[in-house]
Amino acid sequence: MGTERFRTQFQILVQGVSSHNFAIITGILCSIFLTPLLISYLGTEAYGLYAAAGSIMAYLFVLNLGTGFAVPKYVAERWARRDIDGLRRLVSSFFFAFLALALILILLGGLCLPYVHHLFKTSPGLVRVAEVVVFLTVTNFAIVLPCGVLGGLLYGIQKVHINYWLDTLFHILNLLAAYVVVRLGYGLVGVTLGTLGARAVVTLLLIHFVRQRCPAVSVRLRWVDGKLLKDLLTPAFHYLAINVSTLLIFSTDNLVISSLAGVSAVTAFSVASKLCRLPQGLIFSLGRVLFPHISELDALNNVARLRMVHTQLTKYSLLMALAIFTITAAFGKKVIELWVGPENFAGLPVLLTFCVLIPVNTVVQSSLVVLMGMARHSRLSWLLMVEGLVNVALSVVLLRFIGVLGVALGTLISRLGISFWFAPWYACRVLGQSFKEYWAGAGAALLPLVPCAGLAMLVAQVHLSPVLVVLGGSLSIGAAYLLFFYRFSLKRDERELIWNRVASLLGRSTLAA
Repeated sequence: MGTERFRTQFQILVQGVSSHNFAIITGILCSIFLTPLLISYLGTEAYGLYAAAGSIMAYLFVLNLGTGFAVPKYVAERWARRDIDGLRRLVSSFFFAFLALALILILLGGLCLPYVHHLFKTSPGLVRVAEVVVFLTVTNFAIVLPCGVLGGLLYGIQKVHINYWLDTLFHILNLLAAYVVVRLGYGLVGVTLGTLGARAVVTLLLIHFVRQRCPAVSVRLRWVDGKLLKDLLTPAFHYLAINVSTLLIFSTDNLVISSLAGVSAVTAFSVASKLCRLPQGLIFSLGRVLFPHISELDALNNVARLRMVHTQLTKYSLLMALAIFTITAAFGKKVIELWVGPENFAGLPVLLTFCVLIPVNTVVQSSLVVLMGMARHSRLSWLLMVEGLVNVALSVVLLRFIGVLGVALGTLISRLGISFWFAPWYACRVLGQSFKEYWAGAGAALLPLVPCAGLAMLVAQVHLSPVLVVLGGSLSIGAAYLLFFYRFSLKRDERELIWNRVASLLGRSTLAA
């Protein structure tokens, strides 16, 4: 029974990680095509407005009040107990509460349109466009907000792969809509309308899958439970604090630059940031899929297993992060020049600053997801809020002295000084885990860094077609990381466990040596 349960859990993990990674890769590929397409057809200033509006979309996610993680956690608990009535009340309560909030948001968005030009420094010809784009962005989020509860239902019952396949479809539809719109000459407003249409299609499919996979859990107004909302929103507040701090740390940069230096300065900075942040979805996928399992282990008080998950999650996530860091640092300049042209390259110091953030963020995220799965992240949430405020202050000050590089450095300095060391230390303290032993296990992922970085520098000097250098170099560095990691970072029993799990997944039995 235990072996069968283990196999099922491992299959769920592989299914979730693979579908999430496919969605991320699709998003990266679509962004590779979409970014130069929009810059070419819309111009640098209009694209800067598009990127800044995307930051507003990120800020609006604060209004889900932390339920992006809270709803899946509470769904998982009720699903394990087969409490269908509790699930109905949970989902209905949050759905209708967010539906009301979405309608209010659309109304407020319309009332605030005359003040949009105070947020973005644009040429007079883009003022009206900015107003329409902001309103459509708000409307887009108004669709996401209540339907995110339905996605949380699928996440909680460990059907998260459906959400990721829908994300994949959204990326594709959004790209196709943008291509058709700009070719027809409808501009930035048409692009934003295309995004809204893609969101509507995906939302209808989400409703269909929820009805198909959870037919007993329907949404009805009579099942709204005000007391339940009050009880669950209180612990969700700390998830909200995490969301707010994340926005301050990672989604404020474009707004700071656009408000102080103009939207034209956002483009090159946004391209470098996007190049380094897009692959982070691949790195964080393991933690996102493990989140319900971590909650389950916490409910069972399986502390030993949680310690192992903490160490291994950091170790394997750091492997991916270091590989992406090395590839991006070595070939990022070539990639940007091929992607959007050398005129949109923000400079090597900006790019390298974002590259360093990749493994740094990975360490923080790995510990954070364990604490969130245990609902023990309250102290860290407040510290991250402080980090976000420090980040904004540093970005504003440094922007005036060293330009957009100062904005990137503001993020890196605040992260290294606050959460980079505190998050893993605090997670170890909560788990009763030795901080030294944790780093001895997780830090093994650092062993391939030096030889692979040397290989990257050699490949970067090869005088061939830039496309061949980037593709061939990326594949060779990725393969080298896997080889060195498998040989030097894993113990013998860990290597045997990997083969046993692969054989289990494929339905084959393994023989003891």
